Amino acid sequence: MTTESKFIIKFWGVRGSRPVPGKETLIFGGNTSCVSIEIDDKLIILDAGTGICNLAAELTKRHEKIKAHIFITHTHWDHIQGFPFFTPAFTKGNEFVLCGQNKMNHTFLNLIKGQMIYEHFPVQLDEMGAKISFLEVDYNDQIVINENIIVYTEKNNHPGGSISYKIEYKGKLSCCYITDTEHGQYVDEHLKKFIKGADVVIYDANYTDDEYNGNNGFEPKKGWGHSTWQEGIKLVEAAGAKDLILFHHATHRTDDEIFSIEKEARKRYKRCFAAAEGMVIELKEAW
Repeated sequence: MTTESKFIIKFWGVRGSRPVPGKETLIFGGNTSCVSIEIDDKLIILDAGTGICNLAAELTKRHEKIKAHIFITHTHWDHIQGFPFFTPAFTKGNEFVLCGQNKMNHTFLNLIKGQMIYEHFPVQLDEMGAKISFLEVDYNDQIVINENIIVYTEKNNHPGGSISYKIEYKGKLSCCYITDTEHGQYVDEHLKKFIKGADVVIYDANYTDDEYNGNNGFEPKKGWGHSTWQEGIKLVEAAGAKDLILFHHATHRTDDEIFSIEKEARKRYKRCFAAAEGMVIELKEAW
């Protein structure tokens, strides 16, 4: 008798730049970047924006010790600002491995510690109750979670640098998390290879092509470090990937606007969906 494998992706924060609560963001949500992936008995958390606070509340309800790897794409505020409020990190017996990149002669540990110095936050990192360790990662790394789960990394085109992550299970199922990256004139061959055949690609769709290029009265966004839903479609089609999840929604984007973008995108690529808080994707092995 075999136990059925579990690979569950859940979205807790899908915005970029800053939280945007309000009546026009109730459906897709206003929290910044955070995605959880549960594979069998392992928990992986992607980014620690304000969405991680709602994940914390869910984990606390389980009344069990919590262990997780937390992978940070980069340390811009919208990707780390929820960590000081991540309540499981205050509980003795819980264990977390924070993974991220050093920057400008600062260790990843010091970058995370910096937002919790006394001038910014009343509790310092070393006063949190859980066991917290740090792992520095870089481009083209492989982080082995166990014999079945490997996390791969790739370089993003973003001011100050950023990392994409691919979570692969048994070499059969995979989810790619590619946010805070800017496309070029042509499909990025490195990212194309990175996501080849992936089951799910979570992609930075902060802008539309018109917004990015400065058409129809918009200010151009070239060089700002983000991409468009149109470029996301080009990438997944070139790589032969499957589901495309539009992510890192712009702060000004209302629910109605996101619905319109999703509708337009699905005319061009049927397996395209806009990320929303609470959205769940379950991957299953093909037998």
